[in-house]
Amino acid sequence: MEPLSPNIEAQDTPALAPAGFALRPLAFSVAVFLIVHGVSLGVWRLFADPRQAVWQYAPQPFGMYLFWGILVLVFIGFNLGMAGFSALRQPLRGCLATIVTLALSFALPAVLVYGYGELDPAFSAINGAGYGAAGLIVLIGFYGFGILATGMAGWPWSGSGLSPAASGLAQLAAGACLTGLGYFLLIYPGISTATTPHAVLLPLPVAIGWSYSVIVAWLATFLIFDNWPWSRLSRKSHMALAALGGNILLGTALYAVHLALLRWVLIPPGAVEKIGAMLPSWPAQLGVWIAFWLIFWANVAGNWPNRFGAGTNRAIRAASCWGLGLISFFAYTRWFAGAVLHEAEIVPGFGGDPLTWVDLLNYVMLIYAVYFEFYGLSKKTG
Repeated sequence: MEPLSPNIEAQDTPALAPAGFALRPLAFSVAVFLIVHGVSLGVWRLFADPRQAVWQYAPQPFGMYLFWGILVLVFIGFNLGMAGFSALRQPLRGCLATIVTLALSFALPAVLVYGYGELDPAFSAINGAGYGAAGLIVLIGFYGFGILATGMAGWPWSGSGLSPAASGLAQLAAGACLTGLGYFLLIYPGISTATTPHAVLLPLPVAIGWSYSVIVAWLATFLIFDNWPWSRLSRKSHMALAALGGNILLGTALYAVHLALLRWVLIPPGAVEKIGAMLPSWPAQLGVWIAFWLIFWANVAGNWPNRFGAGTNRAIRAASCWGLGLISFFAYTRWFAGAVLHEAEIVPGFGGDPLTWVDLLNYVMLIYAVYFEFYGLSKKTG
């Protein structure tokens, strides 16, 4: 996937997928929505449903492998631009990319848990302690790797004469540095079992909620705001650095707003009390729903609207994505989590773990969009 455009339909890639069923834009969006939810629910019933799973691997290690699958998809689809797969026809292209992604999403965290975990108890497989530690790498890595290929437009390697594959490898190296720095500053001090305590910059629940708020800011500015306001800067280096730092500042503001909204509006008082010290992590639970709609809006719904001025278009997109995110969070925690997914209640009438379910939705949607190019469906134009 070419990282310079937030809309997959606008990518300058070969039309390798058959046209499929030609649907009007609204019908296309509904069809993709149903496909993504149907596949995700099938996976949930197989591996994660607390009551009905055929093979029970939730919450861990299912969550760890799921999160790493998303990160590997970022590596292949965004940093590497589908190098090695882009010349293949569909559905072979999508199938092979998915197989490689699944293999790496199991292998990479397994090295951490069953290899490095022998040296560091924080990553140990004993009692599943390392599953969460390995999964939290993705929380930092999704931004650390993703921002390089999208908001930063591959700077400083794009336009340097490097081949796409070489540029992608450089992005992976830089992303590993950003992710490692963020993880060992924000996450590791909160999970380390070392006898000499590490200095904690942020309590772990705050670090989780804040980090996901930064992800929401990045996805919003890149996907529905057309990388605005960073794109107003004329020099690519200035735009890239502004995107890297600006999304962190914007994410901090979003974190404060979302936390207040959760505390006083979205979560019942009894649940707030029961969640207790973990409440600062809940902007991630709301943010993942907003992230779903941001990705869906740009890559499935065609980033509607496009007919007005830039400011009006962006305002309507933002209102739509945040509005749908809030509605989805409310419906999920009040009904869907318990009635359909069979997740535990926190208090009567409220419960669930949005991060796992919605990240599964995001994973399936990105595989279908980036790897399979919506194989079997096409959108009517005109």
